[in-house]
Amino acid sequence: MPLQQGTVVFKGGRELQRSLKRIGSEVARQMDAELRAGGEIVAELARNRFTMIDARSAAGFKSRTKGFGRVVVEQSRRRKTGLRPDFGKLQMRRALIPARSEGFDTVVRHLEGMLDRLGREEGF
Repeated sequence: MPLQQGTVVFKGGRELQRSLKRIGSEVARQMDAELRAGGEIVAELARNRFTMIDARSAAGFKSRTKGFGRVVVEQSRRRKTGLRPDFGKLQMRRALIPARSEGFDTVVRHLEGMLDRLGREEGF
């Protein structure tokens, strides 16, 4: 599966995962919290972009972690009427994709800082 534009990939993820398991679940929880905070940067940018179109839908953009080291920003609200079948595309085109592009550098810096901090705290 090809990577999407704006996807952050770091090498050594499996090794990091093994190390974190050896350290304990507390560090893994800290890492998940930091990843969610990084995703929240993009979610906030998306909310700001989409509020003028549909404030209720914009409020549904949430940052979640899925599995190890993966964060997503997704719509948490359910589809209401089905009267506009292209509404998901509209959210992606007008809010989520531009927010990902706009916040990409900030999120990368945030995640690098998180990895550096966790490494220092755990003696890596």
